[in-house]
Amino acid sequence: MAKNKLMPQLIMPFLITALCGGTLFLLSIRPYEKVRTYLRVGFMDNNSVVPQSEGIAGLNIVQTDIDTEFSGKTYDKGEAVYPEYGTQYAVIECEAVDIYAPVYWGNGSELLELGGCNTPSSAPAGGDGNTVISAHVNTFFADLNKVKKGDEVKIYTDYGRFNYKVTELIEFESTDKTYLRKGDKDILTLYTCEDNLLASSTKRIGCICELKKREFYNEPKEEKADEE
Repeated sequence: MAKNKLMPQLIMPFLITALCGGTLFLLSIRPYEKVRTYLRVGFMDNNSVVPQSEGIAGLNIVQTDIDTEFSGKTYDKGEAVYPEYGTQYAVIECEAVDIYAPVYWGNGSELLELGGCNTPSSAPAGGDGNTVISAHVNTFFADLNKVKKGDEVKIYTDYGRFNYKVTELIEFESTDKTYLRKGDKDILTLYTCEDNLLASSTKRIGCICELKKREFYNEPKEEKADEE
């Protein structure tokens, strides 16, 4: 009889330890994945200039104060400016899903911690071709999966501001570069990793936006030449 009473007392500490250990393991998965997301840059465009998985030695990161309330004269024609690598050259805004983030020209873990990244193999905002911007799913693009067709996306830069309209929602594998090419259509492609609770995902989600309005701050060169 005494042995039967001792058995639960002996087993109970082991059961409690196992239960606590399992709970701590489950709680640790999500934070680990968040850290892993920051360390890995696998969802970035492999056509970029700099290797995705390595830091950039001597990277000069420039943070710029972008005027999002410019009130001067604007022009529907002009030139998009290709920024220096590592420069914050824009701010992206989508009020419908509360996205508001700085945009850097380049990629890599250092820049992704600070904002969205405009892939250098694509076009700058307002330029000719596809402008490709990506950001982490657990930070700046956490609500990108809530974007709907018809939503407005704005990009502000030092040389102009540009309005886009979401026309297509996309999903693709990380190995598929179809949506990341510059091409000849004046569009904006936004994407991030699929949010996955237990593991990193190879699926990318995002949207394609059609360029609806260009507003450049500087007078077009051809118009200046005509006046002279």
